[in-house]
Amino acid sequence: MSMYTELNDLQLDVSEYEEMPLTEIERKKWEKRVLIKLHQRKHNYSKKWIGLAAALLLAIGVTIPLGKVSLAQMPFVTGLIEHFINGDKPANYSAYKTAIGEPAVNAYGKLTLNEVLVDADRLLISSTFEPAKGVSFDYQTFLSPHVLVNGEDLQKSGGAQSIKVNDGMYTIYGDIKMSHLPNDGPLQIKITYDTISKRKRIAIEEPWVFNITVSTSQLEKDTKTFTLGKTITLNNGEKVTLKKVIVTPVSTLIYYDATEASESTRFKLISSGGKEVPFSEGYGSSDIGDTSYTRYAPIDLEKETYSLIPVDENDEEIGPEVQIQ
Repeated sequence: MSMYTELNDLQLDVSEYEEMPLTEIERKKWEKRVLIKLHQRKHNYSKKWIGLAAALLLAIGVTIPLGKVSLAQMPFVTGLIEHFINGDKPANYSAYKTAIGEPAVNAYGKLTLNEVLVDADRLLISSTFEPAKGVSFDYQTFLSPHVLVNGEDLQKSGGAQSIKVNDGMYTIYGDIKMSHLPNDGPLQIKITYDTISKRKRIAIEEPWVFNITVSTSQLEKDTKTFTLGKTITLNNGEKVTLKKVIVTPVSTLIYYDATEASESTRFKLISSGGKEVPFSEGYGSSDIGDTSYTRYAPIDLEKETYSLIPVDENDEEIGPEVQIQ
């Protein structure tokens, strides 16, 4: 499956937004954002999207580190999170994932929560769905989860992808972006699949619900955070402030303030050897109060140094490079 086909299968969770006509200014701003996304997708980057976000059948999962459980002992696992992050060259994130393997059943079918991975500001989820007899489901039908962390609704946006395994089984991936994640102790996470959607969203009367405990201690141990707080002046006189860089074993996340610059401004991440780190996803905004971000593939700061270089929509360098340190 090509990257473009996979991108077509991704779904934004935009239920919280009303459909309103755009003003001329808003229309032009969105045109810029679309140009940025199209330009970035020309590269062979991982599949991603830009995220702007009754009775319950309760399944309580007993969570254990993935490295200590045999997949043969779990319910059928169709898709590992590694393949969702990078299908071309999947890494091994066993040390950072939590295996669940707990099923829940309702009128739509059986949903098995396979594994969960917490990465910086997001939650990555892999599940297996087996539709009930008579339920119409295909790769363009989506199950979008809603997530609570330690009882709080921290979810900003979410996306879902459905991949057909066979006629009776689908892998369901979820990528849930949070406003922030607590860093003190294991996380109590409640994952609720309460909508099914294709052409329209349908509320599920008896959702699939999973309550799990996820440890982030190993990921936190292997994560490095750099507070930059550095404002750079671009060639055209505009200014961008690099706020923070979070380097995890799974990704590299850059936060920056572009309120004094064009929304088309973004950054390339370059190693000291001159190699560009693949882009994963991002959000650029010049609106006051907004924080822009870009996510890249993981980097190894023990082997090389890395720098951020501001570029425009044509990938032309437009300002000085800033070393991550």
